[in-house]
Amino acid sequence: MDLKEHLTSQMAQRLFLVHPPEPPPHLLLSTPDQGIYVGKTRWLNVPVFWDYNKLINSHIAIVGITGAGKSYLVKTFLTRAALTWNSNAIILDWTGEYNRWVRQAGGRVITLGRESLNLLELAGLSVSERIKQIMSAFDILLTLHEHVEERYDIEEALEEIYDKVKDPTLVDLVSLMEKKGKKHAARLVKTFLVEGSDFFSRKSTLELEKLANSGLVCIDLHSLPTEEMRSLTGLTILQFLKEKMRREELKEKKGVNLFVVVDEAWKIANDDRSDVITIVREGRKYNFSLIVASQNPTDMHKTIISNVGTMFVLRLVLREYKNYIRNSLNYSDYIDNEISGFGVGDAAVNMIFSQRSEKAHTFLLDKIDGEEPLFVYTIKVGKMTIEVEREQFSRMLYELGLTDEQINLVKVDFERGDGTLEASRLVSLLEKFGYSHTSIMTFLRQLGVEEKFIVEVFSLTRRRKATKGVVDMRLKEEE
Repeated sequence: MDLKEHLTSQMAQRLFLVHPPEPPPHLLLSTPDQGIYVGKTRWLNVPVFWDYNKLINSHIAIVGITGAGKSYLVKTFLTRAALTWNSNAIILDWTGEYNRWVRQAGGRVITLGRESLNLLELAGLSVSERIKQIMSAFDILLTLHEHVEERYDIEEALEEIYDKVKDPTLVDLVSLMEKKGKKHAARLVKTFLVEGSDFFSRKSTLELEKLANSGLVCIDLHSLPTEEMRSLTGLTILQFLKEKMRREELKEKKGVNLFVVVDEAWKIANDDRSDVITIVREGRKYNFSLIVASQNPTDMHKTIISNVGTMFVLRLVLREYKNYIRNSLNYSDYIDNEISGFGVGDAAVNMIFSQRSEKAHTFLLDKIDGEEPLFVYTIKVGKMTIEVEREQFSRMLYELGLTDEQINLVKVDFERGDGTLEASRLVSLLEKFGYSHTSIMTFLRQLGVEEKFIVEVFSLTRRRKATKGVVDMRLKEEE
């Protein structure tokens, strides 16, 4: 029986080498002016080009834990698209991840709060079209299915305000509802009129008509005070772009003219009524490519995962997340196991080709081949190794609350170890900076450290402190 199992295993390995789980090379290869190069397949080293002409649609989803290389992939992809096709790109940046890079790349950063977006601006649409869009956004963000009467009052007030006021604003809408005694409806809409945050009710300085043809643009939303406000801005811009592209004739030219990146936008990426879902579901109907990225796959509606033409799966740790992706893409045990052990830049790629192929849609990429070296920090956690992109790690430390001086001290320790640091040393540094065990444990979880290793790290840190204390006492006695 053992011999039979051994022979079966050996045969399976040979068949695997003869027929690796990769699509046929002709579907992956492309000329430099037709496709965007992203890397090589792990087994046959076939160059992989993203060529939307070979895919069912041009939309892309990217998932992976913090520091796995999501933003690096987006930056590389957009850079090459601009060089190859002179493509435009709009990044709806929920967390402030991209603004520095966009400035360095010569793009434009728009900070909502400093600039304004009149929610009631028509932007070339008819009144009825714009009202439909506004109500769609309100349905999602104000859960109007729970407020049926208020929904009717808001829609009625919108129709009336457009009829009575030239270039109305959200303030005009709320004022009208209050005068008509529709106080509950007015209170709901006031969610977007927080004191000191009137960027939705001033005259627009954000020229939506020009946005789609302005090169590289980052809409920085992270300074907005609430998730609802960030989501309303994202939905408004997406709605405008969708209608603008729908009315334009598809141009017979190489490449995609506009890429729209929606990063960590859980509130609008997980609602079936959202324009994010509509755009992905209707595939090639809109003449632009939507890129949706998230560290939490369950923040993405399954419609996105199962309908995008391309899916990049970077490192995932939690079984819940891995199962969510696997149930949607239906890849093998082998791919599933590999994803857990990915380093920074490793990826499983799922491509749904317009040409039918009997071979696997999901295959392994041997690192994302970027425009510049991918600087990686390695953290040793017992028998576990965590890799994290250096720039992303610095941002995580900043978000934790470390000062520039403290972050530099951590970097110095990494450089001493040639980019590698023991987790216990990192914990010691964070404790020295005054962080509690709870905060440090949360930080380690964000890095993807498993629970059993977190306990081990703290135990090792305590033992080293105790040992150091004994050594210090002996030194004092000898003095």
